[in-house]
Amino acid sequence: MCSNGFRILIMFLFTAISFGLNGFMPEIPVIFWYLISINIFSFILFGIDKLNATKDRKRVSEYSLYYISFIGGIIGILLGVLLFRHKLNKRFFLLVEFCIFLFWTLLVYLVSTNFETIKDLIK
Repeated sequence: MCSNGFRILIMFLFTAISFGLNGFMPEIPVIFWYLISINIFSFILFGIDKLNATKDRKRVSEYSLYYISFIGGIIGILLGVLLFRHKLNKRFFLLVEFCIFLFWTLLVYLVSTNFETIKDLIK
């Protein structure tokens, strides 16, 4: 995952997957499918990075991990940090991930408290 084009492609791929899953179960909103799939992917990607670190192979860049967590995979990354015990000594990485977590927490709070207003704006 080196180029920005590939990262954007991943985001569109997960968006397409989300709409496809929503076609099978329309009672679950597309955004939930997106968040579920991107968090599963981020958790697996973090596990691959941990495996590659132990076998001295090419690693997943931290910028790619930041990107994946910023576009919605923050829970998968944080679970990967805790379960794989990987990158615990990297203070800057943890600080950036914590800031992304705060961003997503604030976003979810704002959307949930203003949901009716957002629905009215969309109509």
